[in-house]
Amino acid sequence: MVKTIDEQRLLDILGTLREGNEPLGATIIARRLEKLGHYIGERMVRNYLQILDERGFTKKAGRLGRIITEKGITELNAEKIHERVGFIKSVIQDLTYRVTYDHLTREGDIIINISLLRAERLKKALSVLKNVYESGWMINPLIKVFSAGEDACGVTVPKGKVAICTVCSINIDGILVSKGVPTDPIYGGIVEVRDKKPEKFVEIIRFDGSSLDPLELFMAKGMTSVLKVVKEGRGRILANYREIPASSRKEAIEVLEQISTLFKGIMMVGEAGERVLGLLPPTRSCGVAVIGGLTPIAAIEEAGIATETRAVHGLMPIKMMKHIEEFI
Repeated sequence: MVKTIDEQRLLDILGTLREGNEPLGATIIARRLEKLGHYIGERMVRNYLQILDERGFTKKAGRLGRIITEKGITELNAEKIHERVGFIKSVIQDLTYRVTYDHLTREGDIIINISLLRAERLKKALSVLKNVYESGWMINPLIKVFSAGEDACGVTVPKGKVAICTVCSINIDGILVSKGVPTDPIYGGIVEVRDKKPEKFVEIIRFDGSSLDPLELFMAKGMTSVLKVVKEGRGRILANYREIPASSRKEAIEVLEQISTLFKGIMMVGEAGERVLGLLPPTRSCGVAVIGGLTPIAAIEEAGIATETRAVHGLMPIKMMKHIEEFI
């Protein structure tokens, strides 16, 4: 649907019918639409219902009113997905400007990912994280573990589970921006590794074309082989790609060197217009490829430990986190 004012009303009527989960008449629909800012009355609602009937999105249920059809549900879902396209990039942009990490004091807020798993699998999960860190494929060795009943950045950890918070790679963008280097996150993807070196992106999804973090999607589909990279130096890991102005490349490299004792995983900073792991930036931009913050979590999944993971979940004071080696 092209979302004119009338089309928005049609969508809201469909949404009202789906939420009602029962046949609704024009009177009830009109009242519920008022809560959404549509003061159109019963007569106009009937006109809209007729249009929806003609499109096959609704149908009469006798004298009880209308119900939404499967076709209507499909249309409504498609519109909701369209509304959320680019949602993850807006989240990234918002959190990027809220990173306050200071590499001199090692204090401030950073962006974290959160993963829930069964408490009895924690020890094995931590062992996997340590192996990934020691092999050099973890962007930051700091984690935070929350037990059942605790509040993990807005998530209450369920009974029988724990939450592991890991450092998100988007912190690189936050730190660069705080130092005056603009960044534009473009892709989340999968990088092929051979002989312990990243070669090229083999899968990518644009941040502005997705409602979810692309790395979550790739991980959920089991498209990584992080454990193989750890053991054999070859396989596939999660990564992301952003672009910076060519005029800021020198400053960016200086900042990345300053934070390198804690933030690692910068796979490549290209020259202006130079391909970075197969991706070509505009002439006056430089590509920057970074290991994905979910790479160690993907390794946990590969080890047979199921997680419920949310990338780019929120902010946490870095002083709350501890080095992975303190847990083993």
